[in-house]
Amino acid sequence: MKTKLNPEQQDNVNTQVIELSNKHKVSDGVQFKIHALDCAQLQPVSELYQTWMQLYQNDINSDLYQHPDYIIPLLPILAKAYPQYPGYLMQCYRQGTLIAAGILLPKNMSTKVLKGLGPARLLPGYYLSGNRFLVQPELQQDKTLLKSLLESATTFCHQQKSVFLLLDDLLVNDPLNKIAQDSETPFLKFSHTGFQDRSLIHFPENPIDYWKQFRSKSRGKQRRLLRQNSEMTFIRVTEPDQVADFLEAAHQISLNTWQTQRLGLRIKNDDMELEELVFLASNGFLRCYMLKKDDQPVAFKIGHQHKGVFRDVEVGFDLDYASKSPGEALLLMTLDDLIQHDPPHTFDFGEGDAEYKQRYSSEITQSGSVLLLAPTIKNKLLLFYLKSSRVVDRNIRKVLKATGTYTAIRQLLRYGKLGSR
Repeated sequence: MKTKLNPEQQDNVNTQVIELSNKHKVSDGVQFKIHALDCAQLQPVSELYQTWMQLYQNDINSDLYQHPDYIIPLLPILAKAYPQYPGYLMQCYRQGTLIAAGILLPKNMSTKVLKGLGPARLLPGYYLSGNRFLVQPELQQDKTLLKSLLESATTFCHQQKSVFLLLDDLLVNDPLNKIAQDSETPFLKFSHTGFQDRSLIHFPENPIDYWKQFRSKSRGKQRRLLRQNSEMTFIRVTEPDQVADFLEAAHQISLNTWQTQRLGLRIKNDDMELEELVFLASNGFLRCYMLKKDDQPVAFKIGHQHKGVFRDVEVGFDLDYASKSPGEALLLMTLDDLIQHDPPHTFDFGEGDAEYKQRYSSEITQSGSVLLLAPTIKNKLLLFYLKSSRVVDRNIRKVLKATGTYTAIRQLLRYGKLGSR
């Protein structure tokens, strides 16, 4: 059934109507409207901006990356980087009332990042900004609505001739992940990350009591680690006028981190990163940290705090200083700073598992990224290639572990020498 727009809903914004299967139709009176995002049409006085902002404010679980003031400055940057793939705002109306929305932004992914073997190639797609839909509070648990939103977004991405819709770093118990993994979901699914352990810290009512969970031997090791890095200067970055210098230094560090060596350059110090961090700082959410030695940047942590949750977004340290474990030292200093100044109730280590994360956490859950693709022959062949590459990679890892060389090779790849952390 093709949805129809009420005359009063029409405006000057480029819109499209999408098809919904009867199986996943929410109810009579539900309409979907897709807006190609354009800065000129998103002035604060515009109806589109106002309805978007109202929905954002009504949704108690709204994410920073769904805020219109975060998205708008990125649009010219994205338009330059992806001229054939504009960003979109997908709105869902019920009987003329806006009940939900999703922000779809373009993103290329390399087959190398997706763990594909052989020469890398870029795949065009979209990601759901904030990894969730904005939904009115009374409909937050409406699985039928969420299923329709996800189906509609994936269908629309395919209609734009993109390969995938990316749900990035979803918690395993997230309702959207459960819907994406449902066997009845009419799309191909692929997770290049798999679902890995994800570490969280839930601070006690008195945050300073967090340190009491560690045995005296562990606290002794922590103090020794801090003494080893005592010549380092600890810097907190929260203000807009600090962002440019911080990004430049983080980029310099990133050129020599194991993350960059394995996954590609992590901090590019480009316009998009600058706009993101300036938005966070301007709204009081940015909490980044850095260690320097004699004005030489050594380690960085990019994070933000919103609604009582600190999210560890990106970390890195210069491999030339690996013997002093500056990454873990920076974590200890960060935790102490968070406890002493505006403490969050939760510290989220973000995606990816690591022994040090589990050592400092109070809860272990799981998270992973999921790609949804239309069930075309071309996409089925693509998934066959990616899944076959994964099987080969796993078998190689098993052989290396069986021969006792896996850890050594991993250390060499990450740090350039053995015995480093």
